Amino acid sequence: MTSPSPPIAAGVAQDDEEDEAEAAEEDGFDDEECEDEEEECEEEEAVASAPQECLLSTADATVSASHDKVRLLVRYTTSSPTAVAVDYGLHGSKGSLYLGSDRKRFTSRGVLHLTTKRLTDSQMVKVMAAKNFAVRLRVPAAPDYCDSFFDLQLDVRRPTPNGLTWLQSE
Repeated sequence: MTSPSPPIAAGVAQDDEEDEAEAAEEDGFDDEECEDEEEECEEEEAVASAPQECLLSTADATVSASHDKVRLLVRYTTSSPTAVAVDYGLHGSKGSLYLGSDRKRFTSRGVLHLTTKRLTDSQMVKVMAAKNFAVRLRVPAAPDYCDSFFDLQLDVRRPTPNGLTWLQSE
């Protein structure tokens, strides 16, 4: 049995943005090219997914918090059924909190639901003050370069009748 992944560092979101910008420059991608052909670029972004060898094709995550529980929901597609390691945590004005990890077998398409056990009052204070959640999906059978496709940042915070929800920005 493998040990759980270390807690997600508070600077992950900023580092990932810088890495993506550097990778885009190295690949010769220029945002200005999309300005001239706006419709075509929007279509490309809508169908973007990881290469087939990553096994996990797409993933979209949402976190909701109410009362003393946090729920993670991940909608996904895969090129073939595969094992996936999931871990997540939060960052906010009250500090960081690692919420856990799990290993699941993903079918070709589906929705993963993970719910934390009851959180303490101090943990819920951190949850309710969270600015963003970081969700990492890892496919052990995929090449290492696939990891960056599934480091998800949920930084859009919305109130709901039962609590708060965090979504990925579009």
